[in-house]
Amino acid sequence: MNRSSLRIGIIGAGRMGHAHQRAVVAYGAEVVAVQDIHPETAQQMATETDAEIATDELDVFFDRDLDGVIITTPPPVRLEPVRRACEYGIPLMIEKPPALNLHEGQVCLQHIEKSEGIAAVGFQLRYAPIYERLRHLLTSEVVHLVRTVCAVDYYLNFRMPPWFLQYQISGGPIAEQAIHLLDCVRFVTGDPKPVQAHALAVKNMAGDRTEFDAENAIQMTYELDNGIFGTHTNHCGTERGGFDLEVIGPHLRLQAHMGSRRITGYLNGDDFEEPVPAENSLGLDKIGAWLHAIETGNRSLIRSDFADAMHTLALVEAAVKSRGSGRFVQVSDLM
Repeated sequence: MNRSSLRIGIIGAGRMGHAHQRAVVAYGAEVVAVQDIHPETAQQMATETDAEIATDELDVFFDRDLDGVIITTPPPVRLEPVRRACEYGIPLMIEKPPALNLHEGQVCLQHIEKSEGIAAVGFQLRYAPIYERLRHLLTSEVVHLVRTVCAVDYYLNFRMPPWFLQYQISGGPIAEQAIHLLDCVRFVTGDPKPVQAHALAVKNMAGDRTEFDAENAIQMTYELDNGIFGTHTNHCGTERGGFDLEVIGPHLRLQAHMGSRRITGYLNGDDFEEPVPAENSLGLDKIGAWLHAIETGNRSLIRSDFADAMHTLALVEAAVKSRGSGRFVQVSDLM
């Protein structure tokens, strides 16, 4: 661990807040302020790292010299923390999704662009060695189709924050779960923009749990502006979870197996099977890359900046709005 003089504040002291706290400490930086709507929760996290401030008030939180702010609140709580941080010119790390919807995201982006500060979004798959390697393999290849699968066990054991399965807070499974793989598809194929999307979705599990309205089964189809068609399958009640990604083109069919850390299939006439290294070429995860970018001013370390993340959010919003309509939603109609 290298020592760093960076003083970091965390807004949102839940599960993701604790994960980011550990990543900040592992990098060698210091967590000096914690804010949460529940003061006792803020105090618990602050105690773990001897943070100077634990509060439920943003005024108190921002009344400190901060080199960076991490926002891990539920998606509806983005705009005010982003605005306040931008007023002070403080670099931001914002958990996914970047905002609950495109409208709020665009307002956040205006504040970020005005401040000209560093603003990253928590798409950690862009820092995973397996997807970095797949992106490199596809650099000069033609891809026509992409297939992704995301499976989690929420509706089997409910070992998750309840708001994950509540649409008004999480945005539903496409925004809460699928967004990681949808963004990863954009990353490995050169960051194209979305054109249109459609989703079929149903909740046919846990009928007695009426407090949850998020669907457990989703099938999504979409188009990107580089000509790629994608499908995404999402299930929130499966015993064995995981992420799968497959790309298909005239001379390739490659599968990235996140669990086994291997890429398999065929490429240009030859069978392909390759393990991937434990680290990416940066030697940094998303938090480490963000912290190092703050220290060095090197924004190229950020693979998930807020402006680009808005394209992933647009793809998500098009899919969400298409549910139950029986039609594709054009991204251009949402902007």
